[in-house]
Amino acid sequence: MLAMEAIRDAIRTLGLEGVDSEEVQVRRLPYDGQDHWYRGITVHPVPETYGQGTNEREDIGYGCGVTLVQNNDNDSDYKLDQLLDWRETIRTYFVENSTLTGVSTTFTLKVEHGYVIDYDKLYDRNYDVSRLVVRVYSRETRT
Repeated sequence: MLAMEAIRDAIRTLGLEGVDSEEVQVRRLPYDGQDHWYRGITVHPVPETYGQGTNEREDIGYGCGVTLVQNNDNDSDYKLDQLLDWRETIRTYFVENSTLTGVSTTFTLKVEHGYVIDYDKLYDRNYDVSRLVVRVYSRETRT
């Protein structure tokens, strides 16, 4: 949870055009489980990965999904490039700042493409959705 909150706080400082600071939230899912996607940016858990690590420790990559949602209902202020700018700015920030601040342990960060979204479900819902995963790596003692 601390990692997701630190990622949220970092994204809030980026000053992304068209998204208010309060529209960057940590949630369990980027949608309500039904038909409503939360506009803005949701930081949420995704499955972790395990790396080889060392003889005594293993590398665990905790997944922090970053889902970007914009309404595309042809409003006069709608811009597809805005969503793409959010994605590029967030990705660039976490590539250039590969350690997480605001938590007691030092973590290494990697940015991955997000997992596949079922666009058929979004086609008639007027949403543009893009996902990234900020993978937070920790070297933990093997048990």
